[in-house]
Amino acid sequence: MTALHDLKVVVDPDNMTIDIRQSAIQAFLDCRRKFRWEYVVGIEKDYLNTERPWTTADIGTAVHAGVGAYYAGENWETALVEWADENFPDPEPKSKADKGLRLAGIMTAGHIRDVEADGADIGEQTVEVEFPVMAEFQIRGWTVRAHGRIDRLVYSEDLEVLILEDTKTTDKLASALDHIQQLGRYAVILHMMGYPVRRVRINQIKKVLRQGDGPFYHRPYVPLNGAALNRHADNLEDTLTDIVRVIENDGPWYEHVTGECDWKCRVQDICLAQQHGDDPETIVNLYYKDKVLA
Repeated sequence: MTALHDLKVVVDPDNMTIDIRQSAIQAFLDCRRKFRWEYVVGIEKDYLNTERPWTTADIGTAVHAGVGAYYAGENWETALVEWADENFPDPEPKSKADKGLRLAGIMTAGHIRDVEADGADIGEQTVEVEFPVMAEFQIRGWTVRAHGRIDRLVYSEDLEVLILEDTKTTDKLASALDHIQQLGRYAVILHMMGYPVRRVRINQIKKVLRQGDGPFYHRPYVPLNGAALNRHADNLEDTLTDIVRVIENDGPWYEHVTGECDWKCRVQDICLAQQHGDDPETIVNLYYKDKVLA
């Protein structure tokens, strides 16, 4: 069963507690308007016939299922098939879902071949896969519980350090600095739980059919010393303070328009209605539903 804090921010004013996931924290930093609709109001698209369309993000989720199973010592193909059957059973031939699942399978199989051929995992032990984490913070009289899930926690025998690894599917290989905010927050929570992480890295997998030349993956990392970890801890507490303040005051909910709005934002049509001065509640009532427990 999916916990409520997986779906939205849970505010309990009687007990002065707030439960929030890392995805919600990142949404707040990306766009407060998106954060409000998706995580505070807590709505999602109400698709016809209870079927949702395939999206670009599903490629990443499917690959996560396969790669996670591989590092957990399980059959990655079985994991990918089970994920597909649960989310997109019997997709039409040549549909977006059919093509997307095929691509996810090619990416996962190719990535496993690459890391095995390169010996990328030699000298490393997988400590945890899909590891749930949580830490409590005292903010403005509230107890804020920050939740997350670590893709992979690795122990390097050569370096004798713990490494936090996050898997991303991407169109272009880049540095780990593109994701350092999220990685830093996870590292802070892990340290608070007694896991002294000294490196954070991104396991990037290219979203391609692998018909051209590689490389098709990249594992850039960022080292963490005490000073860097303290900076990430300060940033996390500052962000949580801002979140608590706007929840207390019900705003302000600033929008932040970027190049990712078109394909990534699940509430784009609501935002456009607000941008145009229209009433967003009409769109919400017609096309959205409240997030509920799975």
